[in-house]
Amino acid sequence: MFSSHFFNKKQNSQPLKAGILLLFLCLLLSTALSGCQSVELLFPPAQSDPIRLQIEKSGQTLTGTVAAGTSVEQALTQFEISFQPDDVLSPPASTLLQADTTIRITAINFQEETSQRIVPFKSQTVRNESIPEGETYIIQAGQNGLEEITTKSTYEDGELVSKVVSSRRTLQDAVPEILMYGIKAEHAPIQIPGKLIYVSNGGAWMLEGSTGSRTPLVTSGDLDGRVLDLSSNGEWLLYTRKTQNDEINSLWMLKISDWNAQPVSLRIENVIHFAAWLPGESLRVLFSTVTPQESAPGWRANNDLRLRIVSDTGMIMTDEVLVEENQSGEYSWWGTEFHLSSDGRKLLYADPGSIGEIDRLTGEKTELAKIQPYEKTRSDWAWVPGVSWSSDESALFFTYHGAIDGNTRSYDPTDFNIGKILRDDEQAVELKKKTGLFSYPVASPAFENGTAFVAFMQAISPLQSESSRYRLMLMGEDGLNIKIVFPLDEEDYITPQQVIWAPTTDARQSWIALSYQNNLWLVNPFTGIYNQITIDQSVSKMIWE
Repeated sequence: MFSSHFFNKKQNSQPLKAGILLLFLCLLLSTALSGCQSVELLFPPAQSDPIRLQIEKSGQTLTGTVAAGTSVEQALTQFEISFQPDDVLSPPASTLLQADTTIRITAINFQEETSQRIVPFKSQTVRNESIPEGETYIIQAGQNGLEEITTKSTYEDGELVSKVVSSRRTLQDAVPEILMYGIKAEHAPIQIPGKLIYVSNGGAWMLEGSTGSRTPLVTSGDLDGRVLDLSSNGEWLLYTRKTQNDEINSLWMLKISDWNAQPVSLRIENVIHFAAWLPGESLRVLFSTVTPQESAPGWRANNDLRLRIVSDTGMIMTDEVLVEENQSGEYSWWGTEFHLSSDGRKLLYADPGSIGEIDRLTGEKTELAKIQPYEKTRSDWAWVPGVSWSSDESALFFTYHGAIDGNTRSYDPTDFNIGKILRDDEQAVELKKKTGLFSYPVASPAFENGTAFVAFMQAISPLQSESSRYRLMLMGEDGLNIKIVFPLDEEDYITPQQVIWAPTTDARQSWIALSYQNNLWLVNPFTGIYNQITIDQSVSKMIWE
């Protein structure tokens, strides 16, 4: 009976154990649903199969396995395979491996070699009308230059894939050969006052006393005609030369009274619109600069005004900023033109939107007239109104568009006129209408009889004055007594330009210098006599001091 009772008790305990086990499983399930991590220990996830890996580098192959999710960089570290930052990994280093993969390492190496190259000199020719035709002279012997070239070679797994020039350095500039050819001059010389200097074939020439006396001043063949000015004592020539680097040009000076003098660099670059000597014994240069750029017109104007004082060897004594760089105005990228007064105290300025004057000593800037911009020139150039001091500098003459007050926009293509401003009361008056876009009024000196005149360009077709032919005209400072000066033939014309009056108060020698068919001509506006001075068709700039 005991045994029977024990058997029954043991048999009855089975449902109790089953219930306890069921309760325990329920508790575990409940805990798992609540986020308990212990359940994960009871049911670990199945492990992914390892990834087979093949690594190729420098012609060698290594195989092995890594866990899924390993990055390429981690796999290379695991197999102790090094690579350089310039090496190319395929797939890239950050790629996570999820399947059997081949990793290729392409070793990249660079080598630099330096060599020297001879730069052949160029030949330049200058035609001289004072030398008999057929004669040739070597003005300057040519000399080869030398440059250092650095070449960078790229190798992939030891094989050359590219070779490029990484840098160039000039060790010695090439000196051009300059040959002077004689050409026959058929024009009788005439007497002239002062010094008439002009740029032709990249050189500077001077006429003094007579047009038959021609002196070569600069024969380098690289003058660009942007700047040409003579110091008040007549000894120092200021000019710009083309450059072979990233700069547009550079500013130089030469003492023309010393035949043994060498050109002196002023270490000033990118001068497009203005540079001039200040009157006085010291070498003081006023100038404005631009910043070169690849897009048209090749620069962005700084619209600044600076003063540099130098020694006769070009040593910088003083640098001063008179007008800071600025980009005010719709067409400021083109630039500002300046005209210096005879005493050097004042400067006339002209930009596409206004004209006025600047006091050099105080820096005060006074707008004298607002100008309506020429709206058609939304391209690679901007119209700057022509402006000129009067003979006694009590007034100025200028070109304007539309109304003379500059406040009314004009859409009439013929509405370009010449006006006059009296500096005392800043009143503007109209002198001549419909003269054209490029009329460039230029006042004469005051003559001995007390008269003074204004030479200007007159468009033959005012309706198309941007592309029109022009004639040289003359009028009094009051805008009266207008007449044609040159050319007299109604079928002939000249290109628009700012002409130059002879520096004399004697009306009998009152010549006007101008460029006609790219030659230098002298015209007497009162007698109608005109003379061709050069025949080489290469005159680009002139001054008369």
